[in-house]
Amino acid sequence: MQLEQFAPLPPFEMTVRSLTAEYAFLWVNVAVCLGGIIYALVVARRTRSLLPIMCMVGGALTIFLEPLVDSHLQVWWPIHSQPTILRAWGRPLPVMVLPIVTWYFGIGALLRLDWLQKNGAKSRLWLVYAVEVGMAVALEPPAIQLDLWHYYGEQGFRFFGYPIWWPFVGGACGCLAGTLLYKMAPYLTGAKQLLGGLLVPIAVAAAYWGVGWPMFYVLNVQPPAWVAYVVAFLTIGLALIVVWMCTIATGHYEYRKSSRQHLAADPAL
Repeated sequence: MQLEQFAPLPPFEMTVRSLTAEYAFLWVNVAVCLGGIIYALVVARRTRSLLPIMCMVGGALTIFLEPLVDSHLQVWWPIHSQPTILRAWGRPLPVMVLPIVTWYFGIGALLRLDWLQKNGAKSRLWLVYAVEVGMAVALEPPAIQLDLWHYYGEQGFRFFGYPIWWPFVGGACGCLAGTLLYKMAPYLTGAKQLLGGLLVPIAVAAAYWGVGWPMFYVLNVQPPAWVAYVVAFLTIGLALIVVWMCTIATGHYEYRKSSRQHLAADPAL
């Protein structure tokens, strides 16, 4: 693919600022990923199900979505010293991407699946979503400042280079994946549990493009800067709608509604 035909152009000559930081970031994410795999094994043994393991497998499979979403999102991976694990859509992905997407989407789906199976409608999906968004806002900027990856183009509001709208989309991906697995779990028995590994990238892709399409379009047509700010908030709104729909699908919405009605009927509660 000849990226020179697109505008704006990515920063082709950008390099990672620190070799030490690059490999430190890799091994930190490998450790988090291994922790997620251990968590999946523990839950799988407790529940006598392969679905927790399939959550992590599905997280790993989302790496095949990464080059495509990066081209729409205008993410660029600077010249790095790590081996390139995948090259597509003009994006050379360093090997550190694999543990990142494995734990981010794998653990995100697994946490929701596990909590929903244990707590049902009482599971506080909005709280989990808010924590996930907050963690992304806290953790991505240091990597961006070290030029481990870079968001270019007119992204609207940024926090130390990180587009504020993007973590809302990422959190919606995990919420949808966990909800889909939870609703499908009664039907995924025996060998059909292996399909759980495919449901994660299916849900992530659905949320990526189902929610992110307004900003993906704006990023690739170069409108006036103010348009990006408006559309960024529209995209956040779409992400919140997806999470709201997940609360309805899991019964959490009706649970909260019923709880508020009981409190209104009996203030002593």
